[in-house]
Amino acid sequence: MEDQKRRQVEYHEREHYRAVQPRIIDNSHPYVEWLNNYRLAKAVQMMRVSLSGKTLLSICGGDGQEADFFQRQGAQVTVIDLSTVGLEAARLRNPALRCACMDAESLTFPDRCFDWVIVRDGLHHLARPLKGFYELERVSREGFVVLEGQDSVPVRLLSLLRLAENWDPAGGYVYRFSRREIRKIFSSLQTVVEWEIHTAWLPFGSDVLRLFPAFGRFAYPVINQRHVYRLLATRPARRAFKTLFQVASSTAGRWGNSLIVVARKKR
Repeated sequence: MEDQKRRQVEYHEREHYRAVQPRIIDNSHPYVEWLNNYRLAKAVQMMRVSLSGKTLLSICGGDGQEADFFQRQGAQVTVIDLSTVGLEAARLRNPALRCACMDAESLTFPDRCFDWVIVRDGLHHLARPLKGFYELERVSREGFVVLEGQDSVPVRLLSLLRLAENWDPAGGYVYRFSRREIRKIFSSLQTVVEWEIHTAWLPFGSDVLRLFPAFGRFAYPVINQRHVYRLLATRPARRAFKTLFQVASSTAGRWGNSLIVVARKKR
């Protein structure tokens, strides 16, 4: 295994998969749960197909969180990752998941062997992100989904101000994709007949409380108070929250840090 890949595996096993246990995400508040699952739910909406009975491959799937999400949508999910510890955690999270230790840059699966393929925050860990991108396309039959960071002017500015990281804690470069880059890739592939791109300002990963310690320390205890929780959990309040988020995404989301890409292939 290359040094860079080994560092990534060691870091994630040390920080995320301690004692072969899947991560526990705090979804006890409906707003936090909605934000944590926003990208996966949005991807399913953009796919516009029923996943019931579909075969789906989760690349760089770690402890199987997104795989479990899609398995609950009715898909038959296979998880691949370089970390055997992470895969053991995935099996513990959901015994129905199929797991395999495999390099995302060089998958051993034959061409077009899965209906859909998804990667969430995995390509930017690779030494050759584009190679991993092309492997997504190769092994998918109906289409594939990419959830990664977007390269935009505001994000570059945040990087210069050290408010957005260019290097992850494991020492890997955080590769971000631009809209123009995505279009060029699909144009050169000539197997993708339709694609949709959605961008927004969102935290990476799936744990808002962990990624924003100040929110978890100050705001979360307030919104979890019984009377506040009851008010915010009402249908009108939740609808207003989602509407405000969607309005913000429609006005400023194009330059956001989060990129959701759904590509459909020729049958």
